[in-house]
Amino acid sequence: MATDSQTGGVSWGDRFLSSDLLKALQPYSRLFLLALALLVRLYNLQSPIIGVHSWRQADTAALARNFYENGLNFFYPQVDWGGNSAGYAETEFPLYPYAVALVYKLLGVSEIYGRAIAIICSLVALFFLFQLVAYVINQGTAFWASFFYAVLPLSVFYSRTFQPESMVQMACVIGLYFFVRWLDSERWWHWGVSVLFVAIACLLKVLPIAYLGLPLLYLAGVRFRGKLFQQAALWAYAGLILAATAAWYYHAHQIYLTYGHTFGFWGSTTDRYLWTMLLSFRFWGDILLRLAVRHFAVIGFFLFLGGLWVRRRSAVEGCFDLGLMGVMISIAIAPTSSYVHEYYQLPFVLYGVVFIGKACDAIVQSSWRWRSWALAIAIGLMLTTGSVIYSLDYMRREAIDSSDVYALAQQVKALTPTKALIVSATGGDPTLLYLSHRRGWLIHPDALSAAQLDAFSAEGADYLVGSYSTIESYTSFDNSAQKQAIRTLIDNRYRPVINSDQFFIVDIAKGRGMKAEG
Repeated sequence: MATDSQTGGVSWGDRFLSSDLLKALQPYSRLFLLALALLVRLYNLQSPIIGVHSWRQADTAALARNFYENGLNFFYPQVDWGGNSAGYAETEFPLYPYAVALVYKLLGVSEIYGRAIAIICSLVALFFLFQLVAYVINQGTAFWASFFYAVLPLSVFYSRTFQPESMVQMACVIGLYFFVRWLDSERWWHWGVSVLFVAIACLLKVLPIAYLGLPLLYLAGVRFRGKLFQQAALWAYAGLILAATAAWYYHAHQIYLTYGHTFGFWGSTTDRYLWTMLLSFRFWGDILLRLAVRHFAVIGFFLFLGGLWVRRRSAVEGCFDLGLMGVMISIAIAPTSSYVHEYYQLPFVLYGVVFIGKACDAIVQSSWRWRSWALAIAIGLMLTTGSVIYSLDYMRREAIDSSDVYALAQQVKALTPTKALIVSATGGDPTLLYLSHRRGWLIHPDALSAAQLDAFSAEGADYLVGSYSTIESYTSFDNSAQKQAIRTLIDNRYRPVINSDQFFIVDIAKGRGMKAEG
């Protein structure tokens, strides 16, 4: 162990990193990590659905509110953008919004409860991540992996947003942990818990079939070797998960065929699978840059790379390598979604922090004199970088005072009837519909025309609403020609409720609000 050259004593850093101290702290390490993770996730818990990826959050929050308001029919989730219909839509397995709706029944509607459920799921995921890594590798690696999972900026952000990402990660970790335990113990309850949670993960997102399926297959191969395909329990395991996933998505597709609303999983309505993107260096470069800077906060990425070179102590450890490969396969399966939505790379972080943990544990166990300073500086730089990214790029966008879409939603609620159907000129973003608690249609400002508004009016639309400054919550509306075209259309045909420099709310109901001719 390194000593202080002046005093001959053990340096403070090495005393902290000494195996004896870490061993003494082990009984409290999980509690410390859970408390740390909870603390950093509580900030801005009361925020409305605005800011980064409010699109996805607004859809999820609308599902929860519609479940609450319309009878808790699990098998028929409803969106706000279904026009004059009930809004039944083809969605992923709606376990998360349904759980939020059940809380609404007890406590009333508030986005806080949706965020709280996401945070709870992330804490459970952290607990089982620690258990999994400690069981497969060691306690030191488990501590550091869980520490970075607790504090990396996007891990924090997406575990307190109103969407099911935390629930997916929780289900993945629990399913993988109990599968490893079942392979060792052959206890059927371990098998059953693993089946349940892997099925939930695949129902919630589908893509876990790739990034969970590959490590699960690998682990089974390590355990059973040449007799892998002779195991009835494995056939039953895979069969139950695939059958449950197929059953839900078949049912969801029937909803689409009947009612015409979908989140676009497959078929001619989706652009998720533009595989030509995979041939672009820019695609992979942007994904890599996003992982390095946003997900791993730069320093964490270098620790991750270092962890890849740490020797595997057992074949079972290879499941984490296969997990990373599975995530890359899932990115290739749905390249458009992966490119647009950064939370599609969260599973990479889930596996990646294991390698960060291995790198940190290797540093702790080394005889390098400056190990304590090196690790402290690395963690300090990572936390500083992560805090800057988190506060400037994410939390800043959740400020109500600077949100055009939030201000417009308050005007819509104040100036239109509760049951009014509105045409929201926000592209494909349903945030305005959700915040104003209205149903209706979504349209891009570029598509607005007299004929289109007449068609909406004929279907029962009451108001056209939009912003002259932003589209899709916080994307700038910079098309000055289109802005002028909208103003001209409104001025020539309607008596607007509001047509300011910032917003427009226009009564387009057929036979009402039209200017007299002549």
